[in-house]
Amino acid sequence: MPVVTSDAIKPSGGVSGTSQTLFRLNNGFGIIISNDVVRRCLLPKTKAPDSQELCLSVLKLWKVACRGNAENLKILMESPVSKRSIVELLTSDNPAVQQGCLALLCLYTQTPYGRRLATDNLNVHILTKNLMWSITMQQQQREEAAVTVLENFAAENKFFIQLRDVLADAVIVPFTSILRTVSKYDQHVLVSLMSAVGCLTRDDVIRCSFAHNADCWMALVDVVSNCRACDYKEVLYALLGFIMNLSAVASPAIQEHAAALCICCVDLLKDNNGDIVTRAAGVLSTVLPQSSEAVHRALQQNVVGIMHRLLKRNEPRITKYAIQTLAVCTAASRQAREELLRSDKKLSDLRHLLGSSCDETVSGNAALCFAHCLELEGIASNLLGTDIVLLLLRHCSSGRYQHRSAEKCGHCSWEAVPL
Repeated sequence: MPVVTSDAIKPSGGVSGTSQTLFRLNNGFGIIISNDVVRRCLLPKTKAPDSQELCLSVLKLWKVACRGNAENLKILMESPVSKRSIVELLTSDNPAVQQGCLALLCLYTQTPYGRRLATDNLNVHILTKNLMWSITMQQQQREEAAVTVLENFAAENKFFIQLRDVLADAVIVPFTSILRTVSKYDQHVLVSLMSAVGCLTRDDVIRCSFAHNADCWMALVDVVSNCRACDYKEVLYALLGFIMNLSAVASPAIQEHAAALCICCVDLLKDNNGDIVTRAAGVLSTVLPQSSEAVHRALQQNVVGIMHRLLKRNEPRITKYAIQTLAVCTAASRQAREELLRSDKKLSDLRHLLGSSCDETVSGNAALCFAHCLELEGIASNLLGTDIVLLLLRHCSSGRYQHRSAEKCGHCSWEAVPL
């Protein structure tokens, strides 16, 4: 059987724009697709060696004909035969055919124009499902290509919109399956996958779908423990960022798994990797407000003492997370207030934040911690001789702060004056 090759439009010096134009003007795409033998070889279940070789040659020819040529990209993508084959051949039994199909998709997704053509013409539901299937096959070259395609598509708003109603089947279920067997995958691929799926969750509807999926949360909690056990630092870092993003959306699924997740994250605060510690603190700051049980478990692990020590690092991000966590804990527990006071009788670290922070969230949460601690008997006398009243009144009168923070600072300044 004669094999279609790309030699005619791929001279030794590289792809010729003239050759690509001549191929199009002479109906090269139509001639190939109208051939019955070629159409049969483009079916995903074709197993005859000659047919698979022909299929691979056609994919290579399409890639060469379309590289850098907008008009050819358009013609190929608008053909019913080719646009169906590009999606279906991702599940071919032949690894080379799968790779050839992924290479063609990579070509399309490299540019905004190509991505728009693909999202306008391909079945995004089946395409995404097949891309996720390619990742689960655990063949590194194909995994990397599939993740790259998915990540590139995630730059298109229309891709988000078309995925919203089919997200569970196309992404969440296979993604959850991958999380449950994380040790079988290459770390680089997992990090890239987290990035790609994280890009998808920029869409509010998609983020809410993930946040309300109980199976996904169960897998996320398990994989945090597994990544630490396997020393998958890069994956763990990406994973914690993904969890922070999801936990910004309150849901029963998060609340159900909050305690187990927070136990893992408090343990991670002892990690020797500062970036891991920062993100673990970030997760705690967003998850603890959603579960009283999680707060109780975290207090048992001395989260107040750990967060107080983190405040002393004077690093803006971790300070923001630590003071937010302390505000949640001191609001929920007298024990937390007493622990904070035992470690800092004059609450000098909180006073420092009130006096030096330009971040309203930080100073507002510091004021909240003060308000909670002032409920303890005798605390006001400990603050005699400090600048606390002046600091609180300054924040209360500042126009930079929202009404609620100013009101809280005013309340604290009143409570801080011993009668």
